[in-house]
Amino acid sequence: MKIVLAIDDSKFSDAATQAVIAQNRPQETEVHVVHVIQIISPQLPEMLGYYPGIEHSRDAQRKFGEAFLEKTAELLRSKGLRVTMAVEFGSPKSEIIDAAERSRADLIVLGSHGQTGLEQFLLGSVSDTVVRHAHCSVELVRVPPNANDPKDSGAIWNGQVKKILLAIDDSKFSEAATEFLIRQAWPSETQVRILSMVEAPPLLVAREMGGYDAAMEAVWDDRTNKAQALVAKTEETLRAKGLNVTTAVKPGEVKSGVLDAAEEWKADLIVLGSHGRTGLDRFLMGSVADAVARHARCSVQIVRIRPDR
Repeated sequence: MKIVLAIDDSKFSDAATQAVIAQNRPQETEVHVVHVIQIISPQLPEMLGYYPGIEHSRDAQRKFGEAFLEKTAELLRSKGLRVTMAVEFGSPKSEIIDAAERSRADLIVLGSHGQTGLEQFLLGSVSDTVVRHAHCSVELVRVPPNANDPKDSGAIWNGQVKKILLAIDDSKFSEAATEFLIRQAWPSETQVRILSMVEAPPLLVAREMGGYDAAMEAVWDDRTNKAQALVAKTEETLRAKGLNVTTAVKPGEVKSGVLDAAEEWKADLIVLGSHGRTGLDRFLMGSVADAVARHARCSVQIVRIRPDR
C-alpha cells in the first residue's frame, strides 16, 4: 500500500502518524510524508524584489519543516515502514492531493479537529477539500475522546483502533471498502460491526390507490431482506480473515444512521466507500461520505476506487 501522510507540527498530525503505524503492515507499506508551507501570495517571485526578507522566511520555514519531517520519518522507519518525505510550498489543499497523484497513492492520511471548522492547515476546509477531491482513499484521523489519560495532557494516542464500523450497501464501492479494511493490520481484539441502513422506499404509489400499504410493505421487506443477505455475506468474508464481527441492519436515513450508530457503539473508526467524484446524494457516494467525514467524532476512512485501477 502506498500512503501519503500529510503533517504539520500539531498533536493531530501526531495522531495521524500513530494511525499509520498501527494500521499498516510494514513489509507492504510505503509512506510519503509531506508538509505543506502555505505561501503568502502566488506572486511571491515578483514580491522578492520588494521584500527581500520573504526568501529568508521561506528558508527558515523549510528548515523547520524538514526537521519535524525527519523526526516523523525516523519514527516510521523504526517501525519497519519504507519512507520518503518532502516539503512543499503552496496551498495545503491542492498540494496534498497533488502529492497523492504523483505517488499514485492508495490512501491519504491526515489529522483533523473535525469539530471546529476553523480555516487552518489540516483542519476543517483542508480536510473537507481532500475528502471531496482526492482520487484515492482518505483517512481523517481523530483522537477518540477517551483515548488518553485526562490527567496527562502530554499523552499521545497510540493509534490503536478497537472498534470499526463498516457501513455498506450493495455497490462495488462498498466491496472496495471491505477489501481495503481487510488489507490493513488489526489486532486480534479488534471488533468490526457491519452496518447496512434501510431507507424508506420512495412514494411511488399514491395513498389514494388501493393496495398502497401492501405494496409499500412488500418493497420495504424486499429492501430489508437484501440488506440482511448482504450483511451476512460480508460477515462471512471478514470472519474468514479472522476478524471479530457483529452485524446490524437498521431502518432510517443513511447519513444520520451511520453517525448515530458510531456514536452509540463508541466506534474508533468508520469505514465506508465513496464515488467521491460525482456529488450524487446517494448512499456511500459523495454527500454521505462527506457528511460522515465532517461530523463523526471518531476517525473516518473514505475508500475510493482509483480511476486508473
